[in-house]
Amino acid sequence: MTRISFNKSKISVQNIGKQRFWFGILAGFISALSISLAFNQAREVFRFFTSTSADLLIIENQELTFFNYFFASLSTVLGLAITIWIWMGNRTRTRKMDKLYKQLSRTNALLIFWLILMMIARFGSILPFILFGTPGYDNQLNLYNDYWILFVLIPIVVFAQSWFSVRLVYRAGKWIFLSLLICTITAFTLSKTTTVDQEKLNNAYFKRYEKDYEYIDKEISKSKVNYGIEYDSKTIEILKKWHAESSVEQVNSIKTAFAKGNELSIDTLVLQKIVIHNFKRGSWYNHRRNSLENWPYALPKDILKQIGYFESNSNETKELFDILKEQINLVNTPRIEWDEYKNYTETERRKSIGVKYNIPEILIYQLTEVRDSLMNMERYSELNKILPEIIKENKKNAP
Repeated sequence: MTRISFNKSKISVQNIGKQRFWFGILAGFISALSISLAFNQAREVFRFFTSTSADLLIIENQELTFFNYFFASLSTVLGLAITIWIWMGNRTRTRKMDKLYKQLSRTNALLIFWLILMMIARFGSILPFILFGTPGYDNQLNLYNDYWILFVLIPIVVFAQSWFSVRLVYRAGKWIFLSLLICTITAFTLSKTTTVDQEKLNNAYFKRYEKDYEYIDKEISKSKVNYGIEYDSKTIEILKKWHAESSVEQVNSIKTAFAKGNELSIDTLVLQKIVIHNFKRGSWYNHRRNSLENWPYALPKDILKQIGYFESNSNETKELFDILKEQINLVNTPRIEWDEYKNYTETERRKSIGVKYNIPEILIYQLTEVRDSLMNMERYSELNKILPEIIKENKKNAP
């Protein structure tokens, strides 16, 4: 009579095969290392692409550490799936169903491996281009704050699922706990060794707007010393953004404050000067070519009205004249030829294009009238010296 064993044997090096066991370990580690490197490099590549059409996605230190551990953990358990796929390829079996169960384990391991990779690749490529790289994105979707639990559960589920079908063939209790310990150590090691220093890309991006940031810091510092103004960190952070929704709203809110005609505080005047100097955008689209709505800053006539509220020697009046000076400088921005672009900063290039398409002729006419009006006022004789001439080429296009 044939004796049939219904008991599962314990998983061991002997049952797997010594050569297959070590080959599986090596293949799993190489896979984990390669995937972790790919994840981290891809993150920086996608961050770079977001900076071409939107503000660079800056990851805070705590968030960066979290995602480093996530990438390392996910890479490690995916490496474990490869290890199990190799281990379950042995031909030893003690029960009739072992062959089927081993094939199921291998299929399950490969399914998990490719499914997770495709999911990460899919969402990892869509979000940077469709969301993070869209002008106006302002951290509306914060994966770290809103969905951190999902990133914790994914590696846990992959680990558990990898061992699930193995337990149909072997008793693997001790090996599961041992592999959990090894995976934890490996993930920690990968998180420290395969991460990419994001400061390299950050510094390259900041270098691109270095003069603009220096001007912001200089004006903020000068306002604190001369006027006792202390701007909150959020306001300064928004000043250093270019395409975010909060940046556009900031520009529009300043213009609206001038348009209302009420006396403005000096902190608003300084902000307007900075915004004009750095040529920050105030809309996501352009109106018809010579529409005054294309001008995102205070109108010259509104500035003139503000000047009338203050004494000629007041700090507010000085700042208002500086605003007019920045507007005239903007109107006088020379055209940059394509072959000379590399010799100019990012903002100078934007100004050159913006002057051509976003400064209406009626604005130049209004600015000319305001300047001429101030030039005829004796009490502003000293301040008038800082107002440059409006280039005749621009004047002749005015109505």
